[in-house]
Amino acid sequence: MHSRFLSALPVLLLAACAALPAQVMRASSDEVALTGSPQTNNVPYTLTRTSTIVQTLANGATITRTFTVKSARDTEGRTYSEEHLTLPGNPNRQPSGVVNYRIFDPVARTNIAWSSRTKIAYVTHIPVQAAEVDAARLPQTARAPTHVKREDLGVRTIAGIEARGTQITAVVPMGEVGNDQPFTIVTEEWMSMQYHIPLLTIRDDPRSGKRTDEVIDFQPGEPDPALFRIPEGYTVLERTAAESPLGTP
Repeated sequence: MHSRFLSALPVLLLAACAALPAQVMRASSDEVALTGSPQTNNVPYTLTRTSTIVQTLANGATITRTFTVKSARDTEGRTYSEEHLTLPGNPNRQPSGVVNYRIFDPVARTNIAWSSRTKIAYVTHIPVQAAEVDAARLPQTARAPTHVKREDLGVRTIAGIEARGTQITAVVPMGEVGNDQPFTIVTEEWMSMQYHIPLLTIRDDPRSGKRTDEVIDFQPGEPDPALFRIPEGYTVLERTAAESPLGTP
């Protein structure tokens, strides 16, 4: 049963996160992918990652967004992330900062999220039977690009960790997502084989722009246990994943 639960973690995370408020869930599923996966060996670490997203508009103007994420994983497989964002202000207000937090505990089967903008922590319990949800019942995404080319980029050191690089070039055919012409998505990923995490990812997608995620600080070893506790002074709201539409068989 435990292995079946781990194999269903991506489905469970999607179900658990569906009902959380938008301001808390600004940290996307990309963060889940960057902090761990069912295939990780649970080697403990703490890291800091910077992300930059550059969107180019039709007139050539660009919009640039940057944020910082601190992540950690312990030997029990628990993952922690805190995402520091700067929200744009209107003409009469200065930009404001917000920090979003998330903890995933595969042993306790809980997904916890809270934000610095509120004093509410949302705890989603994932029941054992939720692991039996058939992924085929979830909405299907678009088909994978037809033409995909993979290139081995060799080995390099990033933040003191050895990583192997791969470049994936995918061509999305005309009409695949409503596009009247083919377009190309290029992803460059440098993966640590020891820790099973990407240390540098560069994804250039004409639909969303160019995103660069890079680990700038890496500390091996057990993270601070306090990271995996809800801070004092927060109201805790609890629910189960089965209450989410995506988690209901």
